[in-house]
Amino acid sequence: MLEQLKNLSRHSVIYGLGSVLNRLLAFILLPIYTRYLTPADYGIFTLLVITGSVAAIISQLGLGSALFREVIYHESEDKGAISTALYFLVGEAVVVFSLLILVSPQLSSLIFGSLVYTHLLRLTFFTGVLQVLEILFLARLRIREQSTLYSAVSVARFLIGAGLNIYFIVVLRLGIAGLVMAKLILSGVFALVYFVVLMPDLRFVFSTDMLRRMLAFGAPMVPAGLAELVMVSANRYFLQHYSTTEEVGLYSLGYTIGMVMSLVVGSIQLAWPAQMFTIAKQPDAKRQFGRILTYYVMVLGFIGLSVSVLAHEILVVMTTPDFYRAATVVPFIIIAYIFFGIRNMTNTGLAIRNKMKYVPPIVITAAALNIGLNFVLIPQHGMLGAAWATVVSYLFLVTVNTAVNLRFWHVPYEYPRLLKVAAAWAIVYGLSLAIPIGNLWVSGGLKIALLVCFPVVLFLLRFFKESELDVLKGWLHIDLKKA
Repeated sequence: MLEQLKNLSRHSVIYGLGSVLNRLLAFILLPIYTRYLTPADYGIFTLLVITGSVAAIISQLGLGSALFREVIYHESEDKGAISTALYFLVGEAVVVFSLLILVSPQLSSLIFGSLVYTHLLRLTFFTGVLQVLEILFLARLRIREQSTLYSAVSVARFLIGAGLNIYFIVVLRLGIAGLVMAKLILSGVFALVYFVVLMPDLRFVFSTDMLRRMLAFGAPMVPAGLAELVMVSANRYFLQHYSTTEEVGLYSLGYTIGMVMSLVVGSIQLAWPAQMFTIAKQPDAKRQFGRILTYYVMVLGFIGLSVSVLAHEILVVMTTPDFYRAATVVPFIIIAYIFFGIRNMTNTGLAIRNKMKYVPPIVITAAALNIGLNFVLIPQHGMLGAAWATVVSYLFLVTVNTAVNLRFWHVPYEYPRLLKVAAAWAIVYGLSLAIPIGNLWVSGGLKIALLVCFPVVLFLLRFFKESELDVLKGWLHIDLKKA
């Protein structure tokens, strides 16, 4: 199991580097965004991005994950599978996005109550066409475990993306339109890069058998993916309708801070499927899955706790006073992402037994709960209502999804230890609330000192096993000798 953890950690770090650089672009550029955009502007841009994401999920049909499974699990010839997926996906995406471009005026009126943003919606949809190749590019690199190449391309994408955003916002001062155009240009440049990388693998073949298997696996992910997006993003539309665009912007900024958890969860999830299918073939697979989840929650919990405790200080450093109120929703977003990460790691039974048809009803039910909670809570409580709706719906999702997975493939998860992590999290975060918000350096220093106590609290709760403490003592002994 230790070897599997090392492999998972190594690939997660390498894939995570590329993922973090690209997805943290919005976070790193917050000092610029919050000085050249108002909270309302930030809200409008967020709604454009979410609408583009909805279109992307519909057009991609889950073929990225399906291609990965087709080659790894069914041991199909990778070049034939890549060619089949690419030819189908490009043609289908062009049709979907063309239709969306045609109805952009109606969508602009529906979302924003105005036709002013029609052209920005069209540019957003055109960007979606160019981004189709990215999922196949990533699947190919994951199949061949070329994580270093992925990171190298991601570094280049990050640097060019940062430069384009700064140029369009700071130099040209184009505001929201500048952000949309920067994203369009960036997607166009890297669509060409992805095609050049994929081109040696393309063959004049199209396997209907492969496509049928990939669609059977990937298509159920579309309603599930849309439902997941509803859980993450539908509250922005409710806030736009029942509150103000400024509330949309503040809540979205809080989500950007909490996005640190998304990056951690996402980078691990990129590396996890290959390790999961490998572990599943081993005699002690179930015990390994149980222990891995415990370590995963412990690490994820500490990272999330750090962001939650320091949310106000992060906003003071990176934004302007107009945006400080976003700190109130950060802990809720962090907890929701922790639940989402647990759901990904416990989704073993359905993936291994190929019972993915059960995923859509679970996620759709959670999304329906989320919509209902948004409808009830947002009109009265604004963005705090949206935050509560997100946490409750994700708790429902992880609970039901785990139960269904255990029904098909039982894993002995270490529930008492998981509860101890939750207790330690609550204790440390509760104590952090007693630290007064005053001088940035004083409050930040005290909170960092408190965070160091997290493993101490776990020790006092007897979270660690004797074997784990022995390993830790061995590491410390080696470090002391080196010192």
